[in-house]
Amino acid sequence: MPKLQPIQQPMALAAIAHDAIRRSIITGKMKPGMIYNEVPLAKELNISRTPVREALLELAAKGLINFLPRKGVEVVRFSRGDIEEIFEVRLAMELFIMEKAARQREKIDLSSVNAAMQEQEIALDKDDMIGFMDGDRSFHYAFAELSGNERMNVIMTNLRDLVHIMGLEALATRGRAMEVISEHRLVYQAIVNGDVRAARRNINRHLDLSREAVLQRSRYWR
Repeated sequence: MPKLQPIQQPMALAAIAHDAIRRSIITGKMKPGMIYNEVPLAKELNISRTPVREALLELAAKGLINFLPRKGVEVVRFSRGDIEEIFEVRLAMELFIMEKAARQREKIDLSSVNAAMQEQEIALDKDDMIGFMDGDRSFHYAFAELSGNERMNVIMTNLRDLVHIMGLEALATRGRAMEVISEHRLVYQAIVNGDVRAARRNINRHLDLSREAVLQRSRYWR
């Protein structure tokens, strides 16, 4: 039998705190620019400050919060430059992902992509923007998984939380949610048809329109 290091309870609590705080951030319950303190967060989670501190340090490393000396932490706010950089990275990766999916159409199973689109449509019918963004994440990540590139999946996973925060604000733009569904359908159909050019064109257009929708809400950022 291998001798394993006993699991330390604070680390388990830190993981729980991380998931709870992260979810509050990406669902908009914790607002960009608002200052939060470890003590009230720990009290709300009914745990000590130590695991909360561990969770906040990890979230800061992922770029979701910033530490403010002698004040606390704030949920990340984006500059125009931040938005442009994040979408540049997304475009570089997703052009590759969609082209590969279109070229390998006969070898991949698109059921997870289909399920994600249905998830978005159901959420929109219920006016559930949190559920809609969860479906959006599933749509893009399903294609990333189908690429078979594990390192790219890790980058996409880390990036998606930042995109999720932006996207939630962008959906406040009238009619944007319905546009997103239409854009996703065009990307999906190009993949089904094995049309590489259309796949690249449609994902390019989708990300460009998404970036513009985020920039329209830039007054909420920094």
